[in-house]
Amino acid sequence: MKINIALKKLNELLPLKERQNALSDELKQSHQDILFDFAKNGNVLNDSYKKEQLIELDKNDLIVLDKTINEVVGAYPFSLKETAHQIFLENATLYAMCAFDAISIAPVFDVSSRVVSHCHITKEKIEIHQNGYNVLSVSPSKDIYIGIKWQSTGSCAAESLCMEMVFLKDKEIATSWMDSDENINVFPLDEALKFAVNYFKPLLE
Repeated sequence: MKINIALKKLNELLPLKERQNALSDELKQSHQDILFDFAKNGNVLNDSYKKEQLIELDKNDLIVLDKTINEVVGAYPFSLKETAHQIFLENATLYAMCAFDAISIAPVFDVSSRVVSHCHITKEKIEIHQNGYNVLSVSPSKDIYIGIKWQSTGSCAAESLCMEMVFLKDKEIATSWMDSDENINVFPLDEALKFAVNYFKPLLE
């Protein structure tokens, strides 16, 4: 599947930019500030935002709000809840919602990151070092793929679609997984990066 087709499909399932554009200017700015909070500090300065703002952003599935404590625990692509994709920034450690989210953080927010995850099939450790748009190193090899098993997002994509956006250790594993289900698409790392950046970068505009 070409990147532009996949991007259109993802924007239909999880239209983050469309939802953001429908917000008031104040709410849109709050959403962008939350994203930069995560990128800079690894968490959100919850006291900087009105409770009503957070509730509205959560209602639009632009953030994930822990309603028991009224604190932000996620905002695509970031998560404070443990996932399979750990992100080490220069001064913080947190998680990404999915594999695409994980590789988007460095180029979209112009930071250095180290992604530590694993192959969805073999469970072999995968590690990717990035500095902005530059991929500095990849292990176990540069033949990393990212796959998507397309499905409905429900009320919260973090608990549905994101769970099936995964790392695959090489082309052989990726092809095998794709052949197992007609709703699966896979992308080599360079294409996956373009896809991820084109999806998330507009949220900062």
